[in-house]
Amino acid sequence: MAKNFQTLIRMRKWALDEKRRELGDLQRVLDALQGEKAALEQAVLAEQKVASENPELAGFAYGHFANAVIAEREILSKRIADQEVQIDAFLDEVADAFKELKTAEIAERNRGDAERAEEDRKEQAELDEIGARQATRDDGLM
Repeated sequence: MAKNFQTLIRMRKWALDEKRRELGDLQRVLDALQGEKAALEQAVLAEQKVASENPELAGFAYGHFANAVIAEREILSKRIADQEVQIDAFLDEVADAFKELKTAEIAERNRGDAERAEEDRKEQAELDEIGARQATRDDGLM
């Protein structure tokens, strides 16, 4: 029986580790999206600086650039929001996997405690029997 619990605990740990790895992958995707958005904002600042230094040169080009940036910013914002929703949902899965692991560990500990209590009870019964025999001998009944 102990082997079964150990196997179950090992499987639950593996499942939890797998969920945590997947969560890390999701978080890395989110970080990459946020990095893209930050880079886009830096590009906007750089383009604004160039446009302010040469307004006649930047006239038509900056307008198209600004429209493209607005569209790209909206796309990135939506992808970031979707990724955050996915991460939040996956956090629940990680919490469930952790709960399953802890349940198995507690069951194993309770089983071990019950086994030790049974062993202690048997040992005490043996000691009581030895004590009773000794007392009987001392009384001269045997």
